[in-house]
Amino acid sequence: MRSRLLVPRGDLVRPCSPAIHSTTTRFFTQSASLRVGVRTRPQLGFLNVPVTTQQYRYLTTERKARLKSDIKQGIKITSYFWMAGACCFAIAFALVQETLEARYPTPHEWSMLSRIFFRGAFCERDQTDPSRTTDWVHVTNWIKSVVDRLEDPNIDGKGLKDAPSDRPKGTKDISSMSENWRRGYYEAMMLYAKAAENVEKWVTDKTQNLTIPNDYVIGPSNPNPRPFPNGNYRPPKEEDCVPTFESPNEIYMRILCTEGLTNRQRMDAGLAYATWLEFKQVTGPANIILEDAVHLAASEHALLTGGRPPLDTKTYTLIDAAGHHPSSNLLQSLTALATFRARNGDVSSALAMLVSILQARKTLPTSDPRRMPPLPQKKQTWTGAILALLKEPPYPDPPEDGTLPPLRDAKERCEEAALSLHIGEIMYTAKPTTNNTATTTAHSHREEGLGWTREAVDIAEEQLRSLSNKQSAMAARLTCRQCLAAGLENWTMMVSRLARDEKAKKEELEWNPDLHKQNKTSWWSFWRQGEHKQEDLDRWAAEEKVIAERQRRAADLLEELPTGNRGFLSFLQA
Repeated sequence: MRSRLLVPRGDLVRPCSPAIHSTTTRFFTQSASLRVGVRTRPQLGFLNVPVTTQQYRYLTTERKARLKSDIKQGIKITSYFWMAGACCFAIAFALVQETLEARYPTPHEWSMLSRIFFRGAFCERDQTDPSRTTDWVHVTNWIKSVVDRLEDPNIDGKGLKDAPSDRPKGTKDISSMSENWRRGYYEAMMLYAKAAENVEKWVTDKTQNLTIPNDYVIGPSNPNPRPFPNGNYRPPKEEDCVPTFESPNEIYMRILCTEGLTNRQRMDAGLAYATWLEFKQVTGPANIILEDAVHLAASEHALLTGGRPPLDTKTYTLIDAAGHHPSSNLLQSLTALATFRARNGDVSSALAMLVSILQARKTLPTSDPRRMPPLPQKKQTWTGAILALLKEPPYPDPPEDGTLPPLRDAKERCEEAALSLHIGEIMYTAKPTTNNTATTTAHSHREEGLGWTREAVDIAEEQLRSLSNKQSAMAARLTCRQCLAAGLENWTMMVSRLARDEKAKKEELEWNPDLHKQNKTSWWSFWRQGEHKQEDLDRWAAEEKVIAERQRRAADLLEELPTGNRGFLSFLQA
């Protein structure tokens, strides 16, 4: 019987080769269940036991308190920012209004809104931004609000009375109001009339509540309307439109019929109204209004002097009335009437009036004891400047009423130069009478008109160079600068036209020598005529060079840059 080898069972199943055992892996034997030998339940979804996880409280008492604190802190910081922004806006608004108040003073007795609207209207009128033009619709709305508030007895019109029933509708009696209130009301009404001139053609479509110029309105009065730019509205029709603003004629008539205005204010309103009527080519009523202004100034002068007015009521020329000089109102109104007649063809009457005015201006006194000398201004200290910022600036004193004759200062001499320019223009453009010496008369008239223009340029340049750069001389400098610019322009046009005419005549004679035979009396007269024309041609060419030199010399006067104290921040500016 063969013997058996007693070997454990586990040793028999092991692989004999150690190499094979080290490299072969049996993955199913790696299962924990197989190694342990324990059977588990099948993993089915509906047999799973729900496992409860730990829950946390996100809005705890501490977090709730912290969240409330953060919200309160955010609201507080945001409120601080809004309050700081509001304060900065209020400071900026106050500074702007203070600047505008210094430029356009308003009566202190007006309400705040009336004063703000008044300044805004004048600021928009004097728009200086070259990229935009004056919005006259805004100006009209603002100044209309001012006038309505001043005429409302519940706002700024306490004590205001209506004019008698024979006056235009809406006319007021401001005699019982203070001087400053009346001046402010007059300025507001004059700006209202000026703004109404620029928005006269604006209409409102009642069906769409749309305000536009009447150029876009479709109707019989506008057969070729402009294309309507806004696509959200339909083009308005004429039967649906009404005028938006009050007519300038009605406003000017209300001003002229207002009780409580001075003669100077009434005269200025009449001159402005006449200018508007002339622009509308209504020359008859314009001439009547100008004559009424002259009569008003003359009667006032006669009443103050106790004698006859220095005016010929037929020719409207000034005369010497017992040594009494004409008043400023009379000179201004008479000059306006003379220039109006010159523009409308009555040259002979206008020329006589202007010459008499010029003679009267040259005899004006250089001093007048009836005028109060200006009070010397005290030098302001730092303390006074700071205190002045804290209080409201005073309303300016009333201007002169124009009843006294003006003094013959630099500004009046420039006014004389302006009169010389008017006379020169009239004489240069005057048509000669049809006679045998028509050509000679026209040539002499042009020569004389050119002489008046040269004299005006000389006077304006001389006075402009003698004036200082002080604030008190700014009005005189402006008048002289305007006169000098207009004089140089007229002088250039006159000489260039004379040179062009003489050159054309010379060329015509060279190309058509037979033209001399019609009027030639002798060979000697023809020779002298040709020699005279060549002399005139050389003269005008030389005078053109003189004008160019005068323009170059006067360039620094005409293009004067403002200089002055730029403040302590000037080193930051270029």
